[in-house]
Amino acid sequence: MKKGMTILGSLLIMYLLVVLFFYLFQSSFLFFPQGISYQVPVNEDIEEVVIPVSEGRNLHGWFSKQSNTEKHKLIIYFGGNAEEVSHLISATHFIGDYSLLLINYPGYGKSDGRPGEKSFFEAGLAIYDYAISRNDIRHDKISVMGRSIGTGTATYLASKRAVDKVILISPFESIRAVAQSKMPFLPINLLLKHRFDSKKYAQQISSPTLIFYGTNDNIIPPKHTKELAGYWKGAVKTNVLEGYNHNNIFESPEMWTEINTFLKD
Repeated sequence: MKKGMTILGSLLIMYLLVVLFFYLFQSSFLFFPQGISYQVPVNEDIEEVVIPVSEGRNLHGWFSKQSNTEKHKLIIYFGGNAEEVSHLISATHFIGDYSLLLINYPGYGKSDGRPGEKSFFEAGLAIYDYAISRNDIRHDKISVMGRSIGTGTATYLASKRAVDKVILISPFESIRAVAQSKMPFLPINLLLKHRFDSKKYAQQISSPTLIFYGTNDNIIPPKHTKELAGYWKGAVKTNVLEGYNHNNIFESPEMWTEINTFLKD
């Protein structure tokens, strides 16, 4: 009996240590800040952008423009948790007559600060407000696009500001739900600091929305994307990309074709 109690006590201590470890280091499991992947050429079509945020911190990125356009239709892009956004500078070739505002998250690229739900949401609002302040951007044609964890920021922003359209790639209903499904042995609801509760914000969004997920995605399993779509207030179209996973979904020609069609409607 005594030996059994000793074993039980040891197991309980080990479990509590695992819980404490997750709580203390959860940001390291969720965010993977990256430096700038290459030297971005600045010219008449690529403008370097610095956006002030609170406490003297700046966000850094680029405004990748369509040529020969005085008033730009715009997509604000929010990347994944290990994504530095300069690699999408040339993506203007894939999105019709839209320009791209590519700003790195706090702690990514040259942006100041630390990654987290609060700082990401604050950054999203600051980026949108910067776009609205520019006279060379059509304020009625600002859309948002998010990938993976960036769908959380895009969804939050679309619930707080007027956006024309929303494009979400590999979204989820909440980080809590995804984490709980992967670690059912932990009390995620009590421990998680960065919830990204997209389902709550989805219920406030009337903007037309286009959602993509890959059938082989084991990072954000499709059930979480389907769950989010069910909460959307406005019109939403969900596209299933057969055979694609979380990391290669951008390689889908079908996805880019659908995005172009959606933006033209």
